[in-house]
Amino acid sequence: MCRAVRGSVGLLLAVLLAACGGGGDGADRGAAASSGTAGRSASAGGGGGVAGAAAPIPAGTPGGATPGEESDDGGRGRVGDSDEVAGPAPAGDRVSADHGTLGPTPAGQAAEAPAPHEATSGAETAGVYADPRGGVFAEFQRGFDRDHPFSSLEAFCFPHDEPAAPRRPTDEGIGADSVTFVHLRTRIEEIVELGFAAPVGDPTDMFETFTRIVNDRCGGVRGRQIDLRLVEVPGLGFGGTDIDTLRNAACIEATEDHKAVVALNTTSFQGTALLCIAEEHDTAFIGNQALPEEYVQRGDGRLLTMATTLEANLRALASRLVAEGALEGRRVGVVAPSTPGEAEATETSLVAGLEAAGVDVRFFDVLDCSGTSVCTGGMSASVQRLIEERIDVLFPTLNAVSLPLYLTEMVAQGVPAGAVQFYNSDFNSHGNEVVAALVVTFGGDPAGALYDGTVLLVHADAGRFREPDYRPAAFDEMCMREYRENSPLGQDYDPTDPAETSKYGMVGLVCSVYRTALRALHDAGHNPARADVFAALENLGPVDVPGMLPASLAPGKWAMSDSLLPVTFRYPCPGAGRSGEAETCLVPSDYSQMQVGAP
Repeated sequence: MCRAVRGSVGLLLAVLLAACGGGGDGADRGAAASSGTAGRSASAGGGGGVAGAAAPIPAGTPGGATPGEESDDGGRGRVGDSDEVAGPAPAGDRVSADHGTLGPTPAGQAAEAPAPHEATSGAETAGVYADPRGGVFAEFQRGFDRDHPFSSLEAFCFPHDEPAAPRRPTDEGIGADSVTFVHLRTRIEEIVELGFAAPVGDPTDMFETFTRIVNDRCGGVRGRQIDLRLVEVPGLGFGGTDIDTLRNAACIEATEDHKAVVALNTTSFQGTALLCIAEEHDTAFIGNQALPEEYVQRGDGRLLTMATTLEANLRALASRLVAEGALEGRRVGVVAPSTPGEAEATETSLVAGLEAAGVDVRFFDVLDCSGTSVCTGGMSASVQRLIEERIDVLFPTLNAVSLPLYLTEMVAQGVPAGAVQFYNSDFNSHGNEVVAALVVTFGGDPAGALYDGTVLLVHADAGRFREPDYRPAAFDEMCMREYRENSPLGQDYDPTDPAETSKYGMVGLVCSVYRTALRALHDAGHNPARADVFAALENLGPVDVPGMLPASLAPGKWAMSDSLLPVTFRYPCPGAGRSGEAETCLVPSDYSQMQVGAP
């Protein structure tokens, strides 16, 4: 089996996320910032504020307690330094225009106007949301405590009681009155300048808006304000400095300069800098992209993703195709980037799995990224091998920048549309509509025609918004409503509009990543150390992710996704008005095709 030369530090920039994308409309923020840092605080009362911020809407406390007032049962969760656990507050019924009947009425909360997009209807019975999709979706909801101040489907958070015991500083990043989180943002506007579109809204404003909601409306977490710092990372290597080095510099800034307890990312952050954060600096990282299994294990509960691991996704893809007989008699090629951890993950899971099943794998090429996000080293020779070996099935685990280039090279060397069947996964976020569109945005019509019909196995519910009976999930609509009503930008994204659905998805992704961290901070107790927060994270159980698909955390299970769905890349997208400017789309399969359970 042939292997191309491996570079040591290439970093993809599938920069565009697993559920939505990266920082398009807010590109001017990063362009004005210096190369590695921003150090900006978005806390309200915990280290700064945001000028011109919209006032957050008021929300009461589940169970009827007002802020600063103790509920009849003493509140919920672990209190103070003791192990006392109280039960849920008594509930009355309230009706939401978006979600049906949802239990207790918050004191002092005015009825809200209906949201502009009709959410998936459902009702709570004894604190359990009845997902109208039924089956595994309804069963999944039984694990949630919707009375938890950071688990409601009515609001991002609710005010909650502070125990009588005084707060005190406990650890680095955890003071008596604040806790430091860092938003790590990749400056994908650098990719936009190369001709790649990134229509995903402004993640920085999204994080700042949810921070204001937590601090101003909900009183922080158990009385501590969230001191959110911004650390920006270049999207491309430059000036002789490779991208992995630049990301490690961002790790140092987040952990040593800001003393972050948790680093949050929704715009792609990869390579050895993940180990710098979780393994070397004892800081939690929560992102949304598939990560190498080795890295997740070495993170020991501090390196978390809303997706699967790279290996789990690729093993599931290989197993599914072998079971279906899709690879019988086919001549298979695999091509990967030299990004740290990614070529190894591809070889040990996908290539090894296919070979063990008797699949005829003719080559495995690793393209040299030369310390950047553009992996072209050995590309021409790889395509020549593909032609010489008469490859008719290809697994390209390349990043969002490099895949269109590889397809363009195939076209240039005369590979006709339909000659090769492609299979892919969430590896490098290819199950994302924004990333998928880059095939045509950068590769043009010939690349789109070549890639048309690609089957992907992904963790997100990609493309579902195009179905005529589509209704956005209750969690997604809550996140969009909270952002719309509290952001100074006043944005309201339509999930059914191809031009806005990725922006809508980014709101849900930021909301999900952030609230996962806040739930854990709350559950860690009144005066937690960092280790308490990390322990709470891996014991959260079910977590809310965009689309309300099954996802969970447990000891030893640090990749949240519990389901995978096949989708098909189509170009041009069938049906008028169903695609964005690139005229591409991901067509989802029926839920009956969903693989459930940790892959």
